[in-house]
Amino acid sequence: MEHDDLATVIQKYVAKRSGPDAVQQEEVQSSTSPNSLSIEERFKLLRSVGEECQTEPELMDLLKRKATFNLYDGFEPSGRMHIAQGLFKSVNVNKCTEAGGIFKFYVADWFALMNDKMGGDLKKIKDTGMYFVHVWKSCGMKMENVRFIWASDFIEENATEYWTKMLDISRVNNLGRVKRCCTIMGREEGNLTAAQILYPLMQCTDIFILQANICQLGVDQRKVNMLAREYCGSVGIKYKPIILSHHMLMGLKAGQAKMSKSDPDSAVFMEDTPEDVRRKITNAACPKEKEKKSAKQKELQGDDSVAEEWVLNNPVIDYVRYLILENSKGRHSIEVDGLTYDEADSLERDFIEGKISEKGLKEACIERLNQIMAACRKHFAEDKEARELVALVEQHKAEVQREKDAGTVKAAPLRSLQVFTESSASASVGVVFAPRPEGGAVTAEEVLCVLQGLVRAKKDQKKRLVLWCEDWSSFTLDRMKGDLKVIAAYFGILGEAVKTMASVLKLEVEVKLQSEEILRNPNMYWISVIDAGRKKRQSSSGEEPMIGLDEVGAHLPAGETLSESGQVVSTLMHVADLLALCRGVKDLTIYSDASFEKHHSLGQKYLQDNFDGKEVCIPKIDATCKSLKSPIGLTLGEGESVWNSKMKKCYCLEGELAENPLMDLLSLVVSCQLLDTSGPLLEVRQKAEHGGDKDYLSLQEVEKSFASKELHPSAFKPAAQDRVKRALAPLQQLKDAAFKKMCTTVDTFIKAQSKKR
Repeated sequence: MEHDDLATVIQKYVAKRSGPDAVQQEEVQSSTSPNSLSIEERFKLLRSVGEECQTEPELMDLLKRKATFNLYDGFEPSGRMHIAQGLFKSVNVNKCTEAGGIFKFYVADWFALMNDKMGGDLKKIKDTGMYFVHVWKSCGMKMENVRFIWASDFIEENATEYWTKMLDISRVNNLGRVKRCCTIMGREEGNLTAAQILYPLMQCTDIFILQANICQLGVDQRKVNMLAREYCGSVGIKYKPIILSHHMLMGLKAGQAKMSKSDPDSAVFMEDTPEDVRRKITNAACPKEKEKKSAKQKELQGDDSVAEEWVLNNPVIDYVRYLILENSKGRHSIEVDGLTYDEADSLERDFIEGKISEKGLKEACIERLNQIMAACRKHFAEDKEARELVALVEQHKAEVQREKDAGTVKAAPLRSLQVFTESSASASVGVVFAPRPEGGAVTAEEVLCVLQGLVRAKKDQKKRLVLWCEDWSSFTLDRMKGDLKVIAAYFGILGEAVKTMASVLKLEVEVKLQSEEILRNPNMYWISVIDAGRKKRQSSSGEEPMIGLDEVGAHLPAGETLSESGQVVSTLMHVADLLALCRGVKDLTIYSDASFEKHHSLGQKYLQDNFDGKEVCIPKIDATCKSLKSPIGLTLGEGESVWNSKMKKCYCLEGELAENPLMDLLSLVVSCQLLDTSGPLLEVRQKAEHGGDKDYLSLQEVEKSFASKELHPSAFKPAAQDRVKRALAPLQQLKDAAFKKMCTTVDTFIKAQSKKR
């Protein structure tokens, strides 16, 4: 069965709909427009939607500034819709659009795919999303100012903007703040997978990319909506998204603060028969005595008060209040035991006082619910497209269940970016991960640290040599204060310098920018990021995440401790980078210094545990490259005279090898094979009283002589400086306009930061 896109389907439906098709249908089409309502009336209409509003003055200001505005809510097509999503949402959407809003429904098919809903089949998930739309039509939702947006398409079409915004939100929020949002997924802060840090960051991102003026979700989502407001304050966005949080309908069982989709008796579902409704309401909890508001209720409602509040946790009265006395067809009344009520407070009071019975209350609720749901049932009985669609969704659900029962569930396909083409299947690849910027300019020492890895790769007969530049990872880690332009300039300088020095050694190097590679197939890349953070393994104590927060913290580069959400995101990205690099090649080795070995090993273990070398190769790690503890800081773009001065003035204590920047630099030049080996390594020229001239054939001889104080710093420094200058001469020749522009960008940034200190 082929389907038009959602917007087309809705337009067709609105165009052909004429005449009443349900009880009180004449009330569905309101003649009221936002232009005919006063600002105060529009405010009152919107405010009635929210159990909480952050903030009322901002809502009033929005209505004064805009005749129309955007609201959003999201849903994951999971196969079932309860009446809170169906009937209750229709009431709220109609109020919002009547007040002048454009309501954007974010169809989270992408997330349903990752959560293996409908067997992880995107086509089945989209069919389910279409079914949801038909349910809302049948509930009386006015579709003229409703927009449905598929997450899978929307994210891919806005990939650069979407993912850089997500990374920026991660950049400015520490881990503790993001963990507090994890209750939006029904998770406690403890025992989190790494992916559960990504979900609130992405939901926060949705708000901005959808250009939502109002977040119209349940009160259980308030924490992530508050995160969006806080983000505005961090980055200077003037108008914060307003939070208009609707009530969360209780579950029908005692003690259920909200409905549960996983428990069929926790709620009435939109496809339930009249008999189902009768059974569920008859068996529902219906207490008469008030209780202290539970911690879970306070959490869902964002109630931080310490004062005790007594509430009647009665789901039947909850249904009457939010679904019967007010629904998409308008305001109504209900008759219980011969008494008529048009508002819930008096009904609740009379029930507590015993003026109406539990049996009478439930019978009235059953009768009125079935009357309201009759329109939905009639729509799916009479509308051919809806009837075919619901049959298709039921078929999909049955197929998924049969596969589960038979143990024939298809393994999820490998979902990731692939850096190399299929023609590279026989290639051996050597990869060096570029150093992440620390806030300073690119130095010759950094170039040499990269180059020594590439030299080792060539020695190991790697056919393809790659420099991988993690620009987006650096961004989320707040390197260069999160300035993407400066980060791009940094890696641009480094890449050009490495290629220049590699050409001296006749090495062909591919410089790959992480962001550019990601954007070739962004959806598959980010699915692999989230997959890495959400997969679990069986342990003696049950299921545990393969990459939980403890694993992230234990595998950070040397000197780092886990405190920022950006560290979690960048770690998962690193794993996804390795997966992308290891697809379609024979073998791959990472050349690194020891400080990053644990960081690489986390990705290596993930690939080993999940793929065992069958779909991707398992990377090897060569962590023998040297890193400089105290570099001189020969900045690219500086003149030769500046470098001469720095080397001449650098620290060099007689006999000291542990803290000797120039000796370290000479050692690095030697490891990069940049010196002419046809003659001596070092030619020392000094007076006879100081030992006379001497040629050193190896670095070991130089170090031994210096440590014994036979070689004095006054003789060592000019000789070593001369050798280093000749080796690094190609870097001084990088003077084209594009290179100079990048150097200026970085230099301007550094000077600006210095003034702020």
